Amino acid sequence: MVLKKSIALKLSLILLLFTSCYEVAKEIKDWTQNNASDHIISTQHLLEKDGIKIGLPDSFERYNFADYELLLDSLVLDNNNLKIEHARLKNMRAMEGNHYVFFDHSTYSTYTINSIPYTPISRQDAKFLLGLIRQNQDYIASTTDLTYTKITAKHNTTGNTQIFKAIYKIENTNLNHHAFQHVYFVSSNNKTVLINLSTSFNVDFDPYLEKMIL
Repeated sequence: MVLKKSIALKLSLILLLFTSCYEVAKEIKDWTQNNASDHIISTQHLLEKDGIKIGLPDSFERYNFADYELLLDSLVLDNNNLKIEHARLKNMRAMEGNHYVFFDHSTYSTYTINSIPYTPISRQDAKFLLGLIRQNQDYIASTTDLTYTKITAKHNTTGNTQIFKAIYKIENTNLNHHAFQHVYFVSSNNKTVLINLSTSFNVDFDPYLEKMIL
């Protein structure tokens, strides 16, 4: 199955990311220093509308969209960053499927997950999606002080499961701040989810992904 252009475009729009102008918490929690996946400490959350279970660091709290937007407004964000994140949330809510938001106050990290209609993703689809993401990033870079650098992009298929992963570093050259965006597109058991993790540091989040039950 080829990823529909309309779906890919919507996905690329919700992968926009702001860079925060607040400092990373000085005390970095243990989840940023993962060991073997069998030994990580995680809390299981049920995404009740989809029957999906995810494992997250225990410092993450679930928010509804209204409360998360209030949280955003309470943080020290410049107008461009705030507009980008509010636009991303708007695009998330406009997509078919369900959406969930989690926030970690100790590291100022945001984890969002969208369930979308079942859409297996091929290697060709992954390349197409990367191209659309790049176009959106180039547009934002041309109108803001943000620059985007791709750290890694991978596509794997195992049995009936397809996983697309991409990590980007986003820098605000004017404010001298940076953030990291971790993107996962997972299709398995006739379900598809899009995960977006934004942090102020690069971290191996794969062990937590392995705790997911679709």
